[in-house]
Amino acid sequence: MKKLNLIYAVLLLAAFASCKKEAKPQPAATKPPVAEVAVVSDSVSYTVDGKTYTAGGLGLSSSSSGGEDANRKLIFPDSTKKYEYSLVGQQDSILNFQEATIRSNSANINIYFVKKFTRQPKVIYWPPLTDVLTMFTVGKHPYAEDFGWQNSENGIALDLGYTTYNAYNGNSTITIQPGFQKNSTFQVISFTKAKFGYNLEAKFSAVVIDNTTGQLKQLDNGYLRLNFSPGYADSGGN
Repeated sequence: MKKLNLIYAVLLLAAFASCKKEAKPQPAATKPPVAEVAVVSDSVSYTVDGKTYTAGGLGLSSSSSGGEDANRKLIFPDSTKKYEYSLVGQQDSILNFQEATIRSNSANINIYFVKKFTRQPKVIYWPPLTDVLTMFTVGKHPYAEDFGWQNSENGIALDLGYTTYNAYNGNSTITIQPGFQKNSTFQVISFTKAKFGYNLEAKFSAVVIDNTTGQLKQLDNGYLRLNFSPGYADSGGN
């Protein structure tokens, strides 16, 4: 009887070992690939003085980035020579700008996203990507009224022949009282990573300055769509 039980035990162990050898490993569950977002075509439309302007679709768009001193002051080396001047900023900060240009036969526009950053070691004008991307967050953005002059404000600046900002232009400068954009809006509707670069969509209204006459005009019904690659500092700084 003991021998019979021993035989049964050996057979059971052999059967168990055989099952283990025949069992096939299950493939690991794979996640479906993330669909790439298509690149949008750059375009813009807006209305000034009852006339609607559009640009885009001609393959003439471009983007760039750079920086200037922030919190600048106007300095005249010789007070009798107003045409000789310098705009000098604080050395502890920079104003980074990301620029997109859209051109067509009927309209040209430069869009600037601008923001002040603390100057970091090895970084002259381009902050890290994580900081640069904060310039395009979904939601409302103010206009940088003093872009091209004091450079003390963050926000949006548009140049479409008329400008949304009061830049310094030597003896031809037209001074506009601060706050002229208080009822204007620039709202980023969406900002997504695309197959190449980033897609941005926005709607906007603004007061624009005729820099020849100083006349203020109202821009309405603005709509913007961009694809661009922002400039930023790599690990080595620049």
